[in-house]
Amino acid sequence: MTLDIESFERAIVRHCSPTLADMKPGCLFNVPGAFAADTNEEPAAQLAAWRTAQELCQRLDALVAEECRRLGPSGVAVRVVARRFCGALVYVFRPDQLAHALRDRRVAAKLADWGYQTDGREWLDAAIQRLGEQLERCHRRDPEAGFPHEVGFFLGYPFDDVMGFIEHEGKDYLCCGCWKVYTERERAEACFERYRRCTQAYTALLSMGVSIADLALVRIGAAA
Repeated sequence: MTLDIESFERAIVRHCSPTLADMKPGCLFNVPGAFAADTNEEPAAQLAAWRTAQELCQRLDALVAEECRRLGPSGVAVRVVARRFCGALVYVFRPDQLAHALRDRRVAAKLADWGYQTDGREWLDAAIQRLGEQLERCHRRDPEAGFPHEVGFFLGYPFDDVMGFIEHEGKDYLCCGCWKVYTERERAEACFERYRRCTQAYTALLSMGVSIADLALVRIGAAA
């Protein structure tokens, strides 16, 4: 993916339309590129990789800042949550909706068990930061860091499906779409179809010249 505003907005619409439409609290996608140095390389190679990573990070940060400016009035935030040598993870989310999802009694209890801040000042920012740190640790193959399956809560997946995935180790699911489903198959499949149609419609509208800011103002989910 080219790091320019047009390509970045196409990626946001391709991967995050349901969040732009207020149908889910957040979406996550990968921007290809070496945004961090591979620590397994020789020192000289690491230095060159670090310089390249710094340049890429600066370009990506500028794009994120511009999208925050464009999408902020519609209640959408954009944030780089993890920078890795195989790509940067960009999180597009609606802070109000995300806070509501993470304050669900069962979700909050699990997050607290896993070391997340769930109350106090700036708790949401701290929770997102911790998620990013966990994703980076997993990528570095830290022996003490498994994959942070709690990411499903930040993406609006049902509590029972997130826990089902953990308990069944990703096996024995009823169906698989945006996530692996362990309960309420028909409801999940209907949700997948809504997301698919939303993405298809938003992609077409963007190609017709509708701005991403205007797409985020439509808020299909809020009207549904």
